[in-house]
Amino acid sequence: MNNLDSHLERLGFWCPVLFVAMFVVGTTVLFPETIFALAAGAIFGVWWGLLWVTVSGVLAAFLMFFIGRHLLKSRVEKLLLKHPKLQSFNKAVSSFKIIALLRLSPFNFSALCYLASVSKLKFSDYAYASIAMIPGFLSTTYIGYAAKHAADLSKTYKVTGELPKGDSLVHEITIYGGLVVAVSISIIVARIALKTVKNYNSSETQISPNR
Repeated sequence: MNNLDSHLERLGFWCPVLFVAMFVVGTTVLFPETIFALAAGAIFGVWWGLLWVTVSGVLAAFLMFFIGRHLLKSRVEKLLLKHPKLQSFNKAVSSFKIIALLRLSPFNFSALCYLASVSKLKFSDYAYASIAMIPGFLSTTYIGYAAKHAADLSKTYKVTGELPKGDSLVHEITIYGGLVVAVSISIIVARIALKTVKNYNSSETQISPNR
């Protein structure tokens, strides 16, 4: 782990640049963004990690929207025609409110980007809804940071038999207490978002036959 940390430090400015590039390319080909967010927390810490994940997420979301709307639109539309449930879901995505709520939910990041790209959603609404990615990124980044901190703490304690210099029990309680709060809030928000989307789809289904 120390060798990895030293290598990352030597990269300097290029470390976040490389991370952003890997995130954008990876998520564009449907690699889970959660893996990158966890890595960001472990590598950069909570706040810098959140910054780079958010920058990466926005760039990746914009790129996928462009690819879906201008390069893959016909293919995605053919896929939607074969799956009625996906088609009705895609109509819901055309709403700014729903796309923002889905950003708050655990819905697959890349799939949502591509579905939104072939909907009637305006790019401006899509861009504004990107703000809703931050709570989920924060909780995942925090988990990555806490996991790295726990690993470092365990290693130091195993070697020295005591906490690292400058550390304290209060500091540890603060870190893991913050983790519990961040994850709990993320789960609550995700449940509310999913419930709202479900209610929206139900109301659309009831209204549509009379239209």
